[in-house]
Amino acid sequence: MPKKRIIPQMFDVRPVDETGDLDWKKITSVGVCEKQKNKEKTAPNQQSQENEYSTRAYYLGIGLESKSVPVFHEQFFSINNTFTEDTQKENSLIKVEEKLSEQEQKNKHREFQQQFQFEKEKTNRLERERFEKDLLEKRKLADLKRQQGIESEFRKKRQEQERILNDKLEQQRLKAATILAENEKRKMEKALWLEMEARSHREEQLTSEHIPKKEGFKMKKNKRTLTDIFAFLKSTKAKKTKFFDQETFRFGSLFSLDYFGVHFAWKKFVPAFVGILLFVSLGIGGLSFAGKGVGSTGRVLGVSQNGYANLVAAVEEMKVQNFEESAEQFSQAFENFSQASEYLDELGGRMLDGARFVPFASKVSSGRNAVEAGRHFSVAGGSINNVIRIFAELKNDKNKNLQREVSLLEIFKDAEHNIVIAKKELDEAQKNIDLISIDDLPEDKQQNFLMLKEKLPQLTSMMEMFLNNNHIFVDLLGGNGPRKYLFLFQNNSEMRATGGFIGSYGLLDISDGHIKKFFIDGIFNPDGQLKDKVVPPAPIQKISAAWSLHDSNWFADFPVSAQKAIQFYEKTGGPTADGVISFTPTLMQKLLKITGPIEMKEYGIILDCENFVELTQYKVEVDYDKQDNRPKKILSDLAPLLLEKLLNAENPESLIKTAQAFMEGLNEKHILLYSQDKELENIISSQGWSGEILPASRDYLSVINTNINGFKTDSVVEENIEHTAEIQSDGSVVDTVKISRRHNGGNSQYEWLNKVNADYMRIYVPKGSSLIEVSGQTREINNPPLDYDSLGFKRDLEVQKEEKSINIDKNSGTRIYEENEKTVFANWVYVSPQETVTITYKYLLPFRLFQLNVNNSKQVDSYSLIVQKQSGSVGSS
Repeated sequence: MPKKRIIPQMFDVRPVDETGDLDWKKITSVGVCEKQKNKEKTAPNQQSQENEYSTRAYYLGIGLESKSVPVFHEQFFSINNTFTEDTQKENSLIKVEEKLSEQEQKNKHREFQQQFQFEKEKTNRLERERFEKDLLEKRKLADLKRQQGIESEFRKKRQEQERILNDKLEQQRLKAATILAENEKRKMEKALWLEMEARSHREEQLTSEHIPKKEGFKMKKNKRTLTDIFAFLKSTKAKKTKFFDQETFRFGSLFSLDYFGVHFAWKKFVPAFVGILLFVSLGIGGLSFAGKGVGSTGRVLGVSQNGYANLVAAVEEMKVQNFEESAEQFSQAFENFSQASEYLDELGGRMLDGARFVPFASKVSSGRNAVEAGRHFSVAGGSINNVIRIFAELKNDKNKNLQREVSLLEIFKDAEHNIVIAKKELDEAQKNIDLISIDDLPEDKQQNFLMLKEKLPQLTSMMEMFLNNNHIFVDLLGGNGPRKYLFLFQNNSEMRATGGFIGSYGLLDISDGHIKKFFIDGIFNPDGQLKDKVVPPAPIQKISAAWSLHDSNWFADFPVSAQKAIQFYEKTGGPTADGVISFTPTLMQKLLKITGPIEMKEYGIILDCENFVELTQYKVEVDYDKQDNRPKKILSDLAPLLLEKLLNAENPESLIKTAQAFMEGLNEKHILLYSQDKELENIISSQGWSGEILPASRDYLSVINTNINGFKTDSVVEENIEHTAEIQSDGSVVDTVKISRRHNGGNSQYEWLNKVNADYMRIYVPKGSSLIEVSGQTREINNPPLDYDSLGFKRDLEVQKEEKSINIDKNSGTRIYEENEKTVFANWVYVSPQETVTITYKYLLPFRLFQLNVNNSKQVDSYSLIVQKQSGSVGSS
């Protein structure tokens, strides 16, 4: 149906749209305004009717007075609907525009955020790339410096090796030239001697023609031939060898290196020295070639023989502790050898001049040096006799009442004085021995002679070490002022980082070598006096809510743990210690092996080196006086009995073995020393007695076991450690460490040996090592048993520093941190009786091995490994 348009009339001022139609939107807005005005003017009672007509008039655009006025529009046209729809459309458009505007703002905001995030990630990426680039440059620079250092070090070593090689070649060349020259000289001398002998023989024949036969026969009888001389030497050698029975001469015991912690087969040293002394007769026998008579030679042989006899007697007297007679024999030996030397000096000028043409002249010189060596050995023997006498008198029964007044420092200084003399004489004897030609010795004595030349320097070297470090003992004995030492008894049946659980302690007060006070007590007595509350290391919290003296040896570095022990002891009210001395039951076993069984009547037992650990552990854990409540009393009762047996041993070798046991304890880390004096601590460290973690320039490994609530099971646990280093194609090194722990308990009569071994195992490796994988460990999280901060507990700085640096590997649960310039991998390891557990670590070392160009030849960088034994451990291999 065609649309019926309403054409505006002339003078119609209503608004129209672009097509010429009325613009109802504008008309509506105008009508509304007019309507509003009419409302304001119309009276309330007329408002309803007027509104109706005005509205109709408004709709039509003309004034109307009747509803019946026709309206020209489409059949279904509705003005109300039209305006409603338009309004709704307009509102919808407005809402759509608002939504679009709001969405647009959201999109813009999102785009801005995305752009901002992109820029942020870009900035971070650039910053990370720059950091990685700088780090790579630093690593390259460090690798370059390391490589340059390695090349320089390798070059120095190579140059040193070349120099040593050249020196050896030069020495060999000179030696060969010297031997050739000596052989040529001997040939010439022999030829000259034969010529002189032939000439003398011709002169003798000419002379005999003019001398009566009787006188000629007498001259021939007095003139020794070459055959007679060899027969004389042979008979002399046989007599002297028979006279000095090697089985009865024990000169080696006089110079036993056991005094200084060194041991070798002195039974071989004895015949070696005897062989040197017997050689004097051979050297002096050569003097007869000069034809000066047998009288002077016989006197030298006689006094030398007496000197040998004096040395033999001196050693025998020393064995039975007859030190006065022994000293007299040594003195007489010195006089005899000195007299022999004087006789040689009287003969020497004439004899050596005449013997320079004799092929056997070197034996004369060797004989002289053998006599001089005898003189020096006599003096050295006398000095060492004095040392033994000093310690023997200290433990002599008749001097027991004076022992309290004896100063150990004075004894030490007296012994030191004699050792100085003995070393000086042995050094001189060494010079004489070096001048003796081995070719001048009988073949059956040459091997012993070489052994003597090899072992004698070891004796003098140990004496020198003792003298160089004597100030350590002076300070330990209170020579530089009063000293207090804290003794810690570490039980390695329950392993801790520095040797074992601290079950007992002692305090030694010493001044000027005089022991003022020494006592032993259970460790929990001072712990009960500790007032300060300190947070223990996290693994210790599993069994102890507070840290105290008995757990103070947490750190594997003994100097650090020793300082903790001193601090805890001070906090219990004890005095400040100048140092710490710790030892394990292994030392007690070594000492009991020397003393033999010790009966302890009060306890109804006999202790020896085999049952010491087992029985003392039983007495401490089970069979002790519950009312007295001093389970460690057996140890304090054993100490004086053990010392008394050591000091009163009838065999003087016991003192030597005791010194050797202590030296072994120091070297095996069953004895550890710490001093608050830095200079003294440095000396202790240089001797390897400090128990500190060692520095390492390359690979390093130390396995530290810490038994926490694992009872005394470490005494029945065997540990085997395998280390493998694999060098990769790029020079990197991957280490694999396999640790197997076998629990041999479970069937013991002692319950503490049948428990599960709980071990907090720490693996110390080079700093910067990266863990690749680990297996065999037990994952375990340790939560604090108390709210330490709210309860006012103090925190230790070293422990806090360690625990703050711990990173836990997500894959294995391994705790990784740094300590003492090492990276540490820590895990819990449990092994049940009659079972074996294997823990395997695989990690990348922080350095690479490079190929070096040295002197136009390619050399591979060196690899080295330092493996450090845990202090006090006995079951690792």
